[in-house]
This record gives sequence, C-alpha cells and structure tokens, in this order.
Amino acid sequence: MEHQLTLGVYRRLDNRPLGISDDSEMALELHNKRKDALLDVFENKEHLQVKDWGETKDTKPHEFTELVIGIVGTAVFNYAIVPGLKYLGEKLAEKLVDDAITNSVKWIIAKLRPKQKSKEILNFQITLPDGTSIYAYPIEGNSSITIHFKDGNIETIQYDSQNL
Repeated sequence: MEHQLTLGVYRRLDNRPLGISDDSEMALELHNKRKDALLDVFENKEHLQVKDWGETKDTKPHEFTELVIGIVGTAVFNYAIVPGLKYLGEKLAEKLVDDAITNSVKWIIAKLRPKQKSKEILNFQITLPDGTSIYAYPIEGNSSITIHFKDGNIETIQYDSQNL
C-alpha cells in the first residue's frame, strides 16, 4: 500500500521588509529559488514520488506551494542524522506511526533543512496520512520542529541548526 504525505513549503519573503510587491521580479526569483531547491530534493527519486507539484513550477510567484508525495515501497533512506531527527523518530514511534512514513519524514527534513540554512526556502510542513502535522522553522542558531499529533498533543524539538 502506498502512503501519501503532503508537503507545504514557503518561499523566502525577503521582498516584504523592503516594501517590494509579491508580484515583483524579486518575489519571482525567490519563488524560483524554492522551485530549484524542491526539484533538487525530489525530482527523479525512486523512494518518494511527487504526485502533484502544486504551484511549485508556476511562472508566477507564490508564497506557498503544496506537494503531494507518494512513498514507494519500503526503501532504504540515506541521509545525515541531525539531533532533532532522532527525537522526532522516537516521538513518531510512540504514536505508532508507520516506519515507512517516519523514515520518509526524517529523510525529507534532513534534505530540506540545508535548503533552509542556505536561504532557498523558508518554513515547511509535512502532513501525515493520519492528520499529524510536522512544522520545521529556520531560526538563526537554533532550529525547531513542532509536531501536532492527531490526538491534539504538541511536541517541540529545538536543536542547534549549525550542526546541519
């Protein structure tokens, strides 16, 4: 059975503090930077297949795009382990989240965190099939991952983002 995740990703909003419109060339550049980052992470992956790219590839700038990602089989994921991912995996296991989903979420976060650090994307969120949502926020020095479980419980993980 194939599981599906929904990934929502914000583009950088560097144009706003400068008073530059969300329809500007700068906004389009930021939109395209996010597009390139997402293509780099997800294009032509065997274990995760993007079923719907949302507005990722649009020629107009969008603040937010949502991708539908299918988890294919029980692939082995290779990624750098960062401190927050171990804790995240433990918390998802406590709630009996499927291993394929947990490993996919950890892989996605491991791949997108460097994109946040290099300022290619802003916040992102992953919604699991059961409705659990995971939010990843870039914070200078420390980063945070917040999990909103389907039962209403919330867990926040903060860690040193310099270790990415």
